Amino acid sequence: MGDLVDWDSFVPKYNKFIEAAKFNFHVTEFDTAKELDQLRTLHERITKDKMIVDSLDFMSKAVNDPKKRIIAEGANAVMLDVDFGTFPFVTSSSTTIGGVCTGLGVPPQAVQTTIGIMKAYTTRVGGGPFPTQLDNEVGITL
Repeated sequence: MGDLVDWDSFVPKYNKFIEAAKFNFHVTEFDTAKELDQLRTLHERITKDKMIVDSLDFMSKAVNDPKKRIIAEGANAVMLDVDFGTFPFVTSSSTTIGGVCTGLGVPPQAVQTTIGIMKAYTTRVGGGPFPTQLDNEVGITL
């Protein structure tokens, strides 16, 4: 985590990334100094307000603190899950309850309650199979 809060170690990595991006994507006009100034302002706010934490340590302490309650929300559904979804049209994460364990580092035995919410129809942004698509008046209404 040190690199995330250490500005002096971030800048050389940023510069290396920008040089590679300029070369690989043929970017000719890019104001690195201006963007670094903007990033520095954000960095100062993020570190001052302690918005960056070691997530494994943070979650471990929260899971083991009887005064803490944790709620996790998943923004995507099973059809976009990397394991159970309509591959290859999926996200790169586990969107089911297992994502709490794999993504947040919460041990399965610490999960006490789960609530599943299901829509009456499926929506999708982008391409991929869409098995519930309705090409009729109902589909137009939805």
